[in-house]
Amino acid sequence: MTPTAAAGQTAVASLDAVPAQPVVTASEGTLSVSVSTTECGLATVGPADLPLAAEGEFCLVTMAVRNTGKEPRLLDPGAQRAVDEHGRSHRVAEQAAVFVNDQDPSLLDEIPPGATRHGVVPFDVPKGVRLAAFQLHKSPHSTGVRVPLS
Repeated sequence: MTPTAAAGQTAVASLDAVPAQPVVTASEGTLSVSVSTTECGLATVGPADLPLAAEGEFCLVTMAVRNTGKEPRLLDPGAQRAVDEHGRSHRVAEQAAVFVNDQDPSLLDEIPPGATRHGVVPFDVPKGVRLAAFQLHKSPHSTGVRVPLS
């Protein structure tokens, strides 16, 4: 489930979902990510009775992450970044990540070798910001690989 809402509304339906080009795939180390959509302009995520409000607005990047290695891996939310149209980097809204990845198994769980996890990486960005890329990192100190979003 991906609870979403337009500015000033509570999470219900998906609005302004924009394909991130057809489906863009990139790899760093043994993690391969395929980004399918980006959705921005959301005021809240989470259940209607306990919504999490954005400081600016939420941008949700929907993706699949595959572990191509021989050992289990985690997609470290703290290492991932979004880059806006002005080159500014934005961190993952980690509390929101829990709300938008409520399926089992989730993108936040360990990814076994050869397995793929589907989920959403949320970013809390200033209102009106347009994301240009998702920066996949296998670890907090890796170089990363850039995945265009628009």
